[in-house]
Amino acid sequence: MRFQSSQLGQVDIDESTVITFPRGIPALENCTRFKLFHNATQAQPQVFWLQSLDDPGVIFSITTPEALDIRYEIELDDAEVSELKLQQPQDVAILLMLSNQADEQHPALSTMKANIRNPLVINLQSRTGLQKMGLQCDILLHNR
Repeated sequence: MRFQSSQLGQVDIDESTVITFPRGIPALENCTRFKLFHNATQAQPQVFWLQSLDDPGVIFSITTPEALDIRYEIELDDAEVSELKLQQPQDVAILLMLSNQADEQHPALSTMKANIRNPLVINLQSRTGLQKMGLQCDILLHNR
């Protein structure tokens, strides 16, 4: 299928790779189908794009917790396990949404922030996802 993204232009979508968020993403409940993209020229991409297939103007920059040296231990309740159609814990990927807060004086100096309290949890087997909201975080700093 072909899709016209407001940010990525026209892209080909393999429908077997579409990620479904049954309840959408909070504040975007009408956006339930997404496609994950990355820069194919990078051997180890650090930033990915999660494009809504329901609204061409909705796209998120995301990264893995590992890219930021973050380790998660997330507990899912029975309803979340069922919603994700989760069979095994190793089938889960955790992704973090990134936001860019523009610097008024110089756009190149803007600050990127990761939403660590509300990660995306995706079952890689069923391609089903949800956003886990309001995690309490314990932060440990290591001097390396």
